[in-house]
Amino acid sequence: MNSPTPTLLAGTGRRCTNPPPNIAHGGWGAQKHEQAEGIDMDLWATALALSDGTTTAIILDIDIQILTNERADQIRAAVSQATGVPKQNISACATHTHSGPVPYKSWIEKGYEMVGPWFDNLARWCSEAASEAITNLQPVEIRVGRGECHINSNRRCVTPSGERFLGVNADGPCDHEVLVVRFDSGTGVSPVRPGSESNGQDARATTTLVNYACHGTVMGPGNRLITPDYAGAMKRVVEEAVGGRCVFLLGSAGNVGPVQGFQADPKVYRSLGAVLGHEVAKVALSLKAIPSSMTFREVIPSGAPLGKYDPEFAARLGLPLRVLEKEIMVPLCDGLPEKKAATEKLDLWKAKLKAGREQNDEAAITEAIYMARRADIQLRMADDFGGKTSAGVRTHFITFGDVALVGCNIEPFCEIGMAIKKQSPFPVTFLCGYTNGRMAYLPTADEWTKGGYEVENSPFGQNAAEVLQRDILATLRGLRDNS
Repeated sequence: MNSPTPTLLAGTGRRCTNPPPNIAHGGWGAQKHEQAEGIDMDLWATALALSDGTTTAIILDIDIQILTNERADQIRAAVSQATGVPKQNISACATHTHSGPVPYKSWIEKGYEMVGPWFDNLARWCSEAASEAITNLQPVEIRVGRGECHINSNRRCVTPSGERFLGVNADGPCDHEVLVVRFDSGTGVSPVRPGSESNGQDARATTTLVNYACHGTVMGPGNRLITPDYAGAMKRVVEEAVGGRCVFLLGSAGNVGPVQGFQADPKVYRSLGAVLGHEVAKVALSLKAIPSSMTFREVIPSGAPLGKYDPEFAARLGLPLRVLEKEIMVPLCDGLPEKKAATEKLDLWKAKLKAGREQNDEAAITEAIYMARRADIQLRMADDFGGKTSAGVRTHFITFGDVALVGCNIEPFCEIGMAIKKQSPFPVTFLCGYTNGRMAYLPTADEWTKGGYEVENSPFGQNAAEVLQRDILATLRGLRDNS
């Protein structure tokens, strides 16, 4: 494509990305197993391609816990090579399911030899999905809507004695908004599965793009199955109800988790995903069922005079399409872990774990696992940030018409996303963490002073969120002014 089109083009592609069913699994500090014992629901890589005939962007929705910066680069490079789309125009987003394969080497040894080959396959599958999406490009109309769903909650809790833990804090800040962008084919109709006419599907629905903030931690340490967590269940419900494909971009979920978290029963994540999925479907279907305005046409004589109207379902502008990638430098905190000490601590607890297993000492095993997990987090912080006073947050912008998709390789607290959405010059703004890699949690200045898990495992300084937020908004204003 080398000439501008009069409307935005969109297309999707998908591949199943299941790993070997006994791959190194989870990564919880409280789990007792190392390997998965099966697959409860398929993992997917879904690609959404957008183009105006001159510029093309690809968005990848990947069912995985974390994409490290290196793995994200591997996938983006493979997709670029397969499609010809520049790497900087490719956004790779993790759904953050905690019941997928481990993303990197830690205390888990068994099954880890399968992780590298699986990532190689994942890069190929993402490339195939993206190529399919490019092939499926077609003119689309864009409609946007908002809903609300309460399967999430602030998760930063404190006991009466002052001990901080991750749970359900109903009084804490939480973003319950469900953002939906619906793409409908502008010409012709999409294929409809048999029976779809009876279940409410719209043959014109091409893609439903969703933004929602909630950790993928419905399934917890006791779960031994591969699952996509609630996001996977949500996508299936939406596609059954609306048609087309659903693409999920996880919002600012750094301090937000599910109202039922750390479970072992797959029914729970399926149920919570269904609740969210039905809210998304309600919003998406209403965009083509409830008119945005009506024009009176005539009165038809009948037993009672009947009014006829011409309905309008307002569409948003889809052009221009713009893509921008930049690093935003933010301050780091003092007293970051030292690599030597963190390495020694991890080795110590791995040795204690081995001894505990040899002696069948459950108490020793439990302590060694969660201490090894904590030491592993500290070691990665030392590797990534040791000796530095600032770090660059990878920030990716895709804007089309009134819609802005902003991705960052961090876990931002929900207050950051809520503020950016509220102050953005674009009427519809997604703020997505877990995009093009992952560095660490990014707390707000107020929460930074309170400590707790996310703060203790973040390298960022107290004012880092303010710096990032200010730069993102300035960039969005520049993109809007040039539209």
